[in-house]
Amino acid sequence: MVVRLVYYSRAAEDTSLQDIRDILNAARINNSKKEVCGMLCFESGWFIQALEGDRGAVNRLFQTIANDPRHEDVVIISYELIESCAFPNRTMGYATDIHTPSASSQLPDNHLSQIDPGQALQHLQQLSLAA
Repeated sequence: MVVRLVYYSRAAEDTSLQDIRDILNAARINNSKKEVCGMLCFESGWFIQALEGDRGAVNRLFQTIANDPRHEDVVIISYELIESCAFPNRTMGYATDIHTPSASSQLPDNHLSQIDPGQALQHLQQLSLAA
């Protein structure tokens, strides 16, 4: 069973650029082994991420993220069964601009708690194409 989980979280105050690099490097190595794909965006102290793959693998990975001290206020935006992955060629895609001119109207300004699941996924897909 293949699922997609989309979440947002606030970066811990002491999260550094090196922490972001470490997260990406570990994700790309581990996700490849677990056949998980996805897209991560980090901007202005917030993460928004889509994870896709086997239900068990995605659930375990999300649990690891939720327990990671670099993430605070972790909120699941959507969790659904999917027929195909939106990010099949990305063990972990990455973009740094939550408010790109082409996608800024997609997201509530600085209020991820108000984001619609469809908006979040569409935004990550646009960033994936631009990355």
